[in-house]
Amino acid sequence: MADSSGRPYHAAHTDMLAKETGTMRRLPPLKALHAFEAAARHESVTRAAAELNVSHSAISQQIKILEQHFDQKLFRKKGNGVELTPKARTFLQDLTESLDQIAVASENLSVSPIVNRISVNATPTFSVQWLVPRVAEFQRQFPKMEVRTETSTTDVLSKEYDSSDIIIRRFPMKRTGMECTRILDDVTIAVAAPALVESEPPEHPSDLFRYKLLHIKSRISAWPNWFRKSGIETSQTLSGQIFDHIFLGLASARSGAGICLCPRVFVEDELAAGRLVALFPEHFVVGSGFYALHDTKNRNLRNIERFIGWLRQDATGSETPPQDVEWELYS
Repeated sequence: MADSSGRPYHAAHTDMLAKETGTMRRLPPLKALHAFEAAARHESVTRAAAELNVSHSAISQQIKILEQHFDQKLFRKKGNGVELTPKARTFLQDLTESLDQIAVASENLSVSPIVNRISVNATPTFSVQWLVPRVAEFQRQFPKMEVRTETSTTDVLSKEYDSSDIIIRRFPMKRTGMECTRILDDVTIAVAAPALVESEPPEHPSDLFRYKLLHIKSRISAWPNWFRKSGIETSQTLSGQIFDHIFLGLASARSGAGICLCPRVFVEDELAAGRLVALFPEHFVVGSGFYALHDTKNRNLRNIERFIGWLRQDATGSETPPQDVEWELYS
């Protein structure tokens, strides 16, 4: 619907109200902006509808309202999807920045005690073998700070992790507006229970073929890579039990069921205590490392960065992590 000048009625009406009050901002409908941003980001009305849990026609209707507001087309067809017009693409950049500012403002207004808590999402093995023991030490040093550990069995980053302050995975991660920090080396070694190898200790890496080799589903090529790194080419299928997680493989190794490959950082305490022994520690495979991802606009940013720094310093093992860190605490 348009006024006598041909402009959309709601646009003209907004201008009139702005003149009368002298303060009202001329804003497009926020619901339409939300639909536009989702459709533009996905370049698909269908995927935008799925994300916002509304119908395809509802998204289309909101986009139509926005196009009427601006009196111009914002999308054009591209194959099975849509793409933005040049002017709409520029508008999207400004809109995204504005929505981010609204999100930060909303977080700043929320209940403050949550700032004293840091949530960390990691895989079960990383949590059990490395993170949880260090969180316990962290809590002893800084009792006013709370660290909540969450686990996930997938390496795929999706929206379900958006509530986590820190995401830790064994590969570098990239996300717009987020920073990725390497916190730990990934040096894979072979370990076994002392009783398994003490009667006839293996003298050469090829001697390990006499034992059952324990495999991890997410690192199924670990043993072939380890043998290749040790100068042994093997085309044979390596038999042995396959586990979903490294911590299960390590439990089997501790029981004497076989030999397991794992990151050395996961078993430092068990090697020191004699519950496991490293076989040919000079033969190892270096992975990409473990990385921590965090949002640079998180209102708890200073504490998050300090916690990541604490983990990195603890990982070096060279010094006791500092206990005089100034945390931002809220009551």
